[in-house]
Amino acid sequence: MTLAQIAFDELPNTCNAMPYSQPDRLATLATLFGMTPPSLTTCSVLELGCCDGSNIIPTAYTLPKANIVGIDSSEQNIKTGQATIDALKLANINLKHTNILDIDADFGQFDYIIAHGIFSWVSPEVQAKIFSICEHNLTSNGIAYISFNTKPGCNVNNTIRDMMQYLSAPVDDPAVKINQHKALLKFLLDSTKETKDHYESFIGEEVNNLIQLPETFVCKELVEEKNEALYFHEFMEQAKTHNLKYLGDAFLHTMLSDSFSAPQKDSLQMFNSDLIVQEQMMDILSNRQFRHTILCHKDIELTRNLSSEILADLYITSSMQPVSDSYEKFENSRGTISTPKLIVQAALRYLGNEWPRAIPFNELLEQARKITQSNAATDQETITNTLLMGYSKGIIELQSQPTAITTTVSEFPKASPLASLQAKHSAKITNLRNEWLIVKNTVCLHLLPYLDGKHSQADLLNLLENWVMEDKLSLNITNQKTGEPLTLTESNRQEILEKLLADTLNFTAKTALLIS
Repeated sequence: MTLAQIAFDELPNTCNAMPYSQPDRLATLATLFGMTPPSLTTCSVLELGCCDGSNIIPTAYTLPKANIVGIDSSEQNIKTGQATIDALKLANINLKHTNILDIDADFGQFDYIIAHGIFSWVSPEVQAKIFSICEHNLTSNGIAYISFNTKPGCNVNNTIRDMMQYLSAPVDDPAVKINQHKALLKFLLDSTKETKDHYESFIGEEVNNLIQLPETFVCKELVEEKNEALYFHEFMEQAKTHNLKYLGDAFLHTMLSDSFSAPQKDSLQMFNSDLIVQEQMMDILSNRQFRHTILCHKDIELTRNLSSEILADLYITSSMQPVSDSYEKFENSRGTISTPKLIVQAALRYLGNEWPRAIPFNELLEQARKITQSNAATDQETITNTLLMGYSKGIIELQSQPTAITTTVSEFPKASPLASLQAKHSAKITNLRNEWLIVKNTVCLHLLPYLDGKHSQADLLNLLENWVMEDKLSLNITNQKTGEPLTLTESNRQEILEKLLADTLNFTAKTALLIS
């Protein structure tokens, strides 16, 4: 796994929503592996190193009857997060300015424990404490999520890091240090641009990935902060000493050999008897750099034979769209699915049309049969087999419970209160899928605080018109056919603003911001 596959929100010291660490994601994977995870409705969640609560405040909103606790060593982070909690009037979440080392048995029991972006940046003592918390503060059928930097992917970055430290060691001025680091990266990038040497090309690719990351990460955390990567087997050896076992990875497809070449897949078969060894070998083949590891107590019984039958009790989401009118091939940014089966085509079309709403399987089956006028006994199995295949490739998502997302724009549209609050201060918004996104649609940012279920579409249109007339909102509108700029006039203002409102509300629906 190259650094390019690690998103900004996977880096340390970033306060972001992280969908892959959410209880629903963890519970779904646990269910697929034969475990009976704690009920999400009334679960208890602990996040270690919660920053300003950006990851668990959406959790608290989604699970109003759950008990959510976050701890962080930064008092300012806690104050910032608490201000958001107070503004949203959430009563089921508590952020605490607490040191991880101070957590003991009296802190309580939790069904889900999250430790993201901290493990590799703390001392061995704190790492051991994180494992201890997962051992002693995790309920009997609870699930723990720990992310960490892993070898061999981090080895090349360690080489670059060592060279950065070597060159900047005599320099005391932080600004000059940063310039030294930039100069080294530029030197490595320039000197490996047109090489045919495999090693030099590899270095160049990693440097190119690095320079696209935030400067504070590359020039501070990567160089100055403690940042120790582990091999997966080393991590698991420590986990075992705390009576924890490997449940899986938050990204199922990284556990499977489908992404490897045929010879590599054949070679990996020799490690089938030992999952830890097999995953370690896959890390080596893929040069993996970051892991999203899920743990449970050692006495939990698991099954590794995934059954498509269990999908009938889950919810499915997919952004896949047909490549052509034949509907035999569907794709999204993560991959493709090709199928000649009409019932599967109908199911995928329905999922794509309803995206980002999570569809209960029974509804999906009913709609697919309605489209194809089929009632074959094999319909359910045919669809679930394809869905499981898509899920195993990371291109279809499964959920344990429904969400409040709607794709239908009502007369009185209502957006996520968290997103509406965030839009008042920033373009960085968290949607109802617990994803963060930068909203570049200025009309959307202006309207979000007013999508409260109390303003009608007519009210929103009046707001738009007033903002434009008072120069509070500048519009860059173009003719959809010619691409030429359009100027608002008395004659076209109403028509243009009505379409602009409709497009903006549709955008909020398709980005998982509207509540049913």
